[in-house]
Amino acid sequence: MASTVALSMTKWSLDLASQLIRADVRLHNQEIIKDDMAIIFVVNHFTRLETLLLPYIIHKHTGKEIWGLAAAELFKGRLGKYLQSTGTVSTADPDRDRIIVHALLNGEHPWMIFPEGAMIKDKKVVDPSGQFSIFSGGKRRPPHTGAAVLALRAEFYRQKLSCLAERPDNEESMSKAFALFDLPPDADVINKRTVIIPVNITYFPMRARDNVVLRLARLFAKDLNKRALEELSVEGTVLSEDTDIDITLGEPIDVNKYLQAPEYASVMACGLNDMESLETDPGSVFNEAARSLMLRYMESIYQLTTINYDHIFATLIRYQKGACSTERAYRNRIFLCAHQLRKLGHHRLHGVLERTYRDIVFEDPSPKFEDFTKLCLKEGLIIREGNTYRKNMDVERGAADFHTIRFHELTNVIANEIEPLVTVTALIKNAAVMPRNLLSRRIREIFLEEDERYFEEDYAQFFDPEGSHGPDVGRPFFLKPRNPKAGIILAHGYLAAPMEVRAMAEYFYERGYAVYGVRLRGHGTAPEDLVERSWEDWYTSYNRGYAVIKSVTDNIIVGGFSTGGCLALIAAARKGLKVQAAFSICAPLQVNNYSIRLVPSLVSLNSILKRLGQGKESWDYVVNEPENSHINYRKNPLRGVRELVEVMNVTESVLSEVTVPTLVVQASSDPIVSPISGQLIFDKLGSSFKEFVMVSRDRHGIINGAGREDVYSHVEHFLNRAPHHGIVQIAESGPTPDKGE
Repeated sequence: MASTVALSMTKWSLDLASQLIRADVRLHNQEIIKDDMAIIFVVNHFTRLETLLLPYIIHKHTGKEIWGLAAAELFKGRLGKYLQSTGTVSTADPDRDRIIVHALLNGEHPWMIFPEGAMIKDKKVVDPSGQFSIFSGGKRRPPHTGAAVLALRAEFYRQKLSCLAERPDNEESMSKAFALFDLPPDADVINKRTVIIPVNITYFPMRARDNVVLRLARLFAKDLNKRALEELSVEGTVLSEDTDIDITLGEPIDVNKYLQAPEYASVMACGLNDMESLETDPGSVFNEAARSLMLRYMESIYQLTTINYDHIFATLIRYQKGACSTERAYRNRIFLCAHQLRKLGHHRLHGVLERTYRDIVFEDPSPKFEDFTKLCLKEGLIIREGNTYRKNMDVERGAADFHTIRFHELTNVIANEIEPLVTVTALIKNAAVMPRNLLSRRIREIFLEEDERYFEEDYAQFFDPEGSHGPDVGRPFFLKPRNPKAGIILAHGYLAAPMEVRAMAEYFYERGYAVYGVRLRGHGTAPEDLVERSWEDWYTSYNRGYAVIKSVTDNIIVGGFSTGGCLALIAAARKGLKVQAAFSICAPLQVNNYSIRLVPSLVSLNSILKRLGQGKESWDYVVNEPENSHINYRKNPLRGVRELVEVMNVTESVLSEVTVPTLVVQASSDPIVSPISGQLIFDKLGSSFKEFVMVSRDRHGIINGAGREDVYSHVEHFLNRAPHHGIVQIAESGPTPDKGE
């Protein structure tokens, strides 16, 4: 009863804490827990929090009350009484092992044991040869085999009891065996199986910062020692900051399999005497099996690590070949690592890494990347020099005291955490030393292949003999001269396809520019494809083109026609000085058909009608009469129009953030886009160097047909007149920059 009350109090306090803090605690793979299991959870140990957190979380998700071991030093005062009331046993308790074996045989409570035997503050669990090795008591030692021995003993006794139960004269032997472990007569020992479940707890981000817990401690104790400061800085941050805590359960390890080896045949024979004798020297029989079992669950614990941005970045810097690197090079290498890890599929990636790792290579804002960069700068691991980062070769890693290492060398601790993942560290090391040209080519191949695959799949899925054009109209294209002086990402307009910008691309290709003709997802196939896409899908398509272009040059220009022009301006705002110039041609902020603003409401009405079974009454498409009927769709999905409205809204909201040289071109009598759009865009731009050109045309598609080269010439002359007598050179500075990355 006492343990249930204490567990309830823990639940209440942690539920309250979870509302006050922003920690996101997630349990993965809990479905592997079955009712017939007698379980020892073996868990990695980094903070004191785990002693309370893990039992609470597992109970919350499974209803099982977890008992555990805790350091003897904690069993003092109120905390000690509390731990005892929750079923926690001191590591110094002389009856510790008998209590655990009793509980495992009875199957009444799973147990939680930290095989490392102490908090591993440096996260260093393997030695240079790859063997598990823990720092404890001033020296390094192997992890404890205690959990393995206890599990083997419990399963050994269970098998003995199962054997005795099959004998006709078993009552006396069974009674003695039950008495040996104080088991009640009705204990269901035989129908249980002893398993060890590896558990990994990964914190992200790990930081040592000022926090509420530390400030409160300072109020009550003015003279906190270094160890206390370090522990409160790290563990208080875990509680009080926006930290993700991933708890992952591994596949259960069937302990009985370790007793089936030939060397145990004699002791596994049916009989009670060897059970009694084993209790006098419990480790002697199972030493070798226990060591083998320990190595297996230690490996499994760390294979379950949830890999995050910090792991990759810290390990990249550890193995960095050259002294200097650009931000672009770091981003490229992080992306390649994440991409390859996803393809392997062997490891859990943190949700933020899984969802946003492409933002790294697209060079949009990446708070996690920037946060870790600040940590590296703070620790002096890297030094910023202009647009490059120099690795500080004078910093001695691993020199900090064990009890303060998380405070002074957290980047080292983070890299240590994934050292046991040999495949992962080898993959990251390979990316860290990969020559820049090879790295660029790999990234280019990834995105060219992906864009081609998306087009082929979409075209095959949505092809309509009446609504689709030939594949050459919709296929993205890449034009690359031998030594490009700059690169242009060029996007087409709404309802169009890459063919719309092909002539313009070839004009600039002939003048020494690399050009990627983007296919905005949903275009170039059939109108039904466009129904499925959001404006974010279009922007991601644009970014794939960006990744291709930046793999061949650091001089990057973002541009586009109509909706493509909007996307170019959004890219310029988000990427900032990572691009050198931007241009938009007939980009819409306002359109001549004012009813377009009603479309989002019509789409919502359509959805309601369909839910009410009135799909026939809905209005999904309107007829489109394009200037270029061999390129554009001839019907316009309202869902696509809704996304177009959203693009216009987003574009207007970010124009003040566009600070690179920017050209705005607008047709004077555009029948589609209100000519006032060009002036509005120009006025709202944050650029100090910007130009607005109004060309005398009475059509929207001014990049094709008569007079198109006049438009191209305006763009070319603008790029030549940009500051510094051409394309602004900002990516290349500092010693040995990673050109093309």
